[in-house]
Amino acid sequence: MRTASFLSILMLTSIILCGPVLASPPSQGDSVTISEAVSWTDGTFDGDIIIKDGGSLHWSGDIMIEQDAKITIEEGGTLHFDAVNIQTENAASTLVVYDGTEIEIDEDIEDTTATMTVFFNIDVPETAHLNLTIDEITTNDITGESATFTVDLSQVVNIITDHHYPFELGITHIELFHSNAELMMLNAAELTQTGGFVYWNQATFSIENHGSFMVDQSTIMAADIACEGACSIENTDLYGSGPINVADGSSLEFIESTMFGSRTDEDIILHDQASIEYTNSSGTGGYTDSWIRLLSKRELVVNAPVATVLGTGIGYRGDTINTVIYGELNDSSTWTVNIGTNEHKRIVEWLDGNGVHGEESATVKVTVETNWGNFVVDAVAPRTTSANIDVVYPQLSIDKVEPEAVTADTGRSHGVMVTISNTGTIAVDPNVRCYVGDIEASTTVTTANWAVEPGETKDVPITWYHYSDGAVQLTCKFLYPDVLEPVSNLIATEAGATSGEVSFTTAEEVDELPIIFYATIILMVVIFAVVIAARARIEIAKEDILQNMNDSTEDEAWVDADGNPIIATE
Repeated sequence: MRTASFLSILMLTSIILCGPVLASPPSQGDSVTISEAVSWTDGTFDGDIIIKDGGSLHWSGDIMIEQDAKITIEEGGTLHFDAVNIQTENAASTLVVYDGTEIEIDEDIEDTTATMTVFFNIDVPETAHLNLTIDEITTNDITGESATFTVDLSQVVNIITDHHYPFELGITHIELFHSNAELMMLNAAELTQTGGFVYWNQATFSIENHGSFMVDQSTIMAADIACEGACSIENTDLYGSGPINVADGSSLEFIESTMFGSRTDEDIILHDQASIEYTNSSGTGGYTDSWIRLLSKRELVVNAPVATVLGTGIGYRGDTINTVIYGELNDSSTWTVNIGTNEHKRIVEWLDGNGVHGEESATVKVTVETNWGNFVVDAVAPRTTSANIDVVYPQLSIDKVEPEAVTADTGRSHGVMVTISNTGTIAVDPNVRCYVGDIEASTTVTTANWAVEPGETKDVPITWYHYSDGAVQLTCKFLYPDVLEPVSNLIATEAGATSGEVSFTTAEEVDELPIIFYATIILMVVIFAVVIAARARIEIAKEDILQNMNDSTEDEAWVDADGNPIIATE
């Protein structure tokens, strides 16, 4: 009997230890670690709960949560809020009001002269020019931290706001004191309003999920929820529990649920590539987006060390960006530009307060300016944290370098034909240089026309001068601007093209001397003959003149008037 009783007790103990652990949440600020299946109903929570890998917590009922309580769900752990009603300490909210914000108070209390006090989130200055119209009676230039009015609670109390304050101005709560000496307080989140939005000043407790977090048919107030694992919220109302942050690579299902109030302008923030299923749900509304997709950064990696970047339609407000990349020539990791310089420029998708889906429609233009021409790319702005933007460059090659002959005279011009091709889609006017070994050759490449259109192959004639005897080759290749040198491999091969050998020789001078000598002699003989001939003609001319004079003297005779000769006598 004793043995049987002992075995029964042992078996019962084993069953109890192996079954679900029934306990209660920490209520004195201490910490509880859950590593197996646990179920709780109701309770006051003050402290830390850590759900380990393999552990699960199923919690239902009414829960009061104290300030700064925290639940951490580790990878492999599970938290399930099932039909819970969570109330929290210090759940503070503010109804931010604008010109025309309307508030309705309908308490159906039989008191026509109740006292209503409106409390503001700031000490309202005179410069705010705050006016409140209550049941068609306007009170102008209200100042201070609160304002008191007499109202009729037997009917709906209508409040219309009007102010010129440039900063956030809101109502934290409204107190009603009626005839039966009862004080009623309405928090901002409890007010029925249009044209404003409820801003929650702080969260009371936090849920950090790295595993699995599920909420169904519940009411949650003032929670700070971070989804770094899978989160599912269905048929639930959340008050002052925004924004829910969903980490990159994680997911959130928000189905048949409503968000009332957020601590920012968004109810849900999807970080980077987080995913969301948002079905038959609604958010805080007004100026508060139901959800946004926020990139942690927006970096463009460009295939150029120096470039201008023009972005239009960037982010939530469609901003314009005009900036310049100044990277290090030898460090491609610096060839980047940040187009997400503020949060609005990093918001690329959203569901606004009216339930209208929107997304960025932006373009980016990157331009590389050089003396070869400008190279450009137009692209849709990537909606990712980092993306490559590739400038379109020409595709060049020097196909052939062909001298006009394999022999040439040293120091004299020698013709060369260079063939250049552009197989790309961009026109270009490049620079070309030619070399003998590592030494730049004396050519006319700098004055040649190297401009090539897309798909064009052309022959470019140049002249080559070489000043020493020997067999040499001519290599022609592109001379890149500094900005293109680091990306030259994207444009053409570095080697260029090399000619066949050309033998340069100097002509023998001894072969030329006899010709010059004989030519000089002949020239001198001709000149001498011309001079002799000229002198001979002069002498002959003189003799002819003298002879004519003598002949003229001998033939002369004296005659009389009748023509008879006259003979002289002594």
